[in-house]
Amino acid sequence: MRRCTLEEVARLSGGRLVKGDPSLSVDRLHTDTRTLASGDCFVALQGDRFDGHAFVSEVKNHGAVAALVSNCVIPDLPEDLGLVEVSDTLEGLQRFAEAYRSLLSVRTIGVTGSSGKTSTKELIAAVLRTRFKTKATKGNLNNHIGVPLTLIGLDEDDEFGVVEMGMNHPGEIAPLAKMAVPEMGVISSIGPAHIEFFADQAAIAAEKAELILGLPSDGLAVLNSDDEWSRRIAERSNARVVWVGSEPESTWHGDDLQIATDGLTFRLSHGTDAITVKLPVINRIMVGNALLAAAVGDAAGLTLEEIARGLESVQLPGARMQMVSVGGAWIMNDAYNANPASMKAALIALKEFPRAQRRLAVLGSMGELGQHAVELHHSVGKFAAGHDVEFIIAVGPHAEAYTTGAQAGGLSQRQIIKALDAAEATTALKSLMREGDVVLVKGSHFMGLEELVSAMSGKDAN
Repeated sequence: MRRCTLEEVARLSGGRLVKGDPSLSVDRLHTDTRTLASGDCFVALQGDRFDGHAFVSEVKNHGAVAALVSNCVIPDLPEDLGLVEVSDTLEGLQRFAEAYRSLLSVRTIGVTGSSGKTSTKELIAAVLRTRFKTKATKGNLNNHIGVPLTLIGLDEDDEFGVVEMGMNHPGEIAPLAKMAVPEMGVISSIGPAHIEFFADQAAIAAEKAELILGLPSDGLAVLNSDDEWSRRIAERSNARVVWVGSEPESTWHGDDLQIATDGLTFRLSHGTDAITVKLPVINRIMVGNALLAAAVGDAAGLTLEEIARGLESVQLPGARMQMVSVGGAWIMNDAYNANPASMKAALIALKEFPRAQRRLAVLGSMGELGQHAVELHHSVGKFAAGHDVEFIIAVGPHAEAYTTGAQAGGLSQRQIIKALDAAEATTALKSLMREGDVVLVKGSHFMGLEELVSAMSGKDAN
C-alpha cells in the first residue's frame, strides 16, 4: 500500500477522524494483531465469536499508529494512538479498499471457480511476472476480508493485480468484483462445491457469472470450454470471451500430455503456434488452468515463450498435489481442501501416476454439501473404485457413504477401512502402506489430513 495520511484513512473509509494528527503517516490497514507492523492502522473487525476492539489498547505495542473502530469507548487507550470511527469496520475496510484501488493505474484480473481457482491465480501471476510487476492474492485470502486486504496491498508501481474471489453463499462475488474492478475475469470451473447454501448447481453458476457480468465491454472473460456450466453462462459476459480447452471454439489448446513422477509436459498451442511446457505438477487438470493463464498472458501482450517460461516457474502453495517421498512410497498430498470435482480429478491423477505398484486413497469427508452430501460422497467412492484404487481409507462423518459407493464400484469390504479422524487414518495407513505404493491424501480442510501427511513423513505438510 502506498503511504497515506490518517485524514485519508478517514475519508476513504467513510469514517470520522476522532483523534490523532490528520497528517500522521499510515503505511497499511491490517486486521491481525499477530502480524501488525510499524506504521499500521489496525482494523477492529467484529464477528460472532470475536471483537477486535478488545485488542485496540494493545496495538500500539505492536507498532500500530492508529485504529479503525466502530466503538470509541475503549479502556486504557494510548494517548498517541490515532482513531478513526466508522459505523461498521468491515464496511469501512471495504470502502477504503475500493477507493484506494480507484487511485491506482494497476490492471486487475479477477479469478474464481469451484475448483482450481488458487492454482489458476498462481499460474496467472507467474506468467505475468515474466515481464510485469505483479501482485496476487496471498494464499487463499479470497473472501470479503481477504479481497480488500489484497487490494490494499497493491502499490502505485504495480502493473497487474491478480485477485482471487471465493464464495460459499449467494451474493458474495458481485461486491468483490465491484471492489477490484477487474478488466479480465477468469473462471476455472463450476461444480457443486458449497451447494449446501445454494438451491442447485445452476444457482452456483449464476453466482460465478457475477464476475464476468461485471466486466467492462472492452474487457475479457477467459473460460474453459470443457466446463459445461461455463459454456452455459458465457452469454452473460459484457466482455469478449476467449475459450481454452478441447472444444472447437477454443483458441488455446493443450495436448501431447506426458506425466512423470516430477511433473508433466504438454504442448501449448495457440493458432498455428505451439511450444512445449513442463509444469511442476502431476495432475492433468492443471493443464486447463495453465491454458487459462496463457490466455491472460497473451491478452497482456506476452509472447508464447514468455508465457511458457512463466508457467514453468510456478510454485503452488503446499498441500496441493505435493509429492512426498516416504520410505520407498509416494504420498500425493492434496489435503488442503476438497469438493466432488477436485476429488475426482485427484483420483485420475492417482491412476495416471507412473511406476505405482499399488494405488491407495485416503479420502476425507467433504464439507458444505448439505442434503447432497451422501449422494456426492457415494459418487466419489464409486469413482475411486473404478480408477485402480486397491485400498480406500474413508475418513470422517461421511466415511459410510464413501464405503457404500466404493463397494458399488466393485471394491470388497476388506479393501475399505473407515476411520473417525486423521489420527485413526494415520494408524490404518501405517499398517497398510508398503514400498512402491502411491497414496492420495485428500479431504476438506476441516478433516486436518495434513496431520496424517506430517505423521507419515516426519515433515510439516504445509
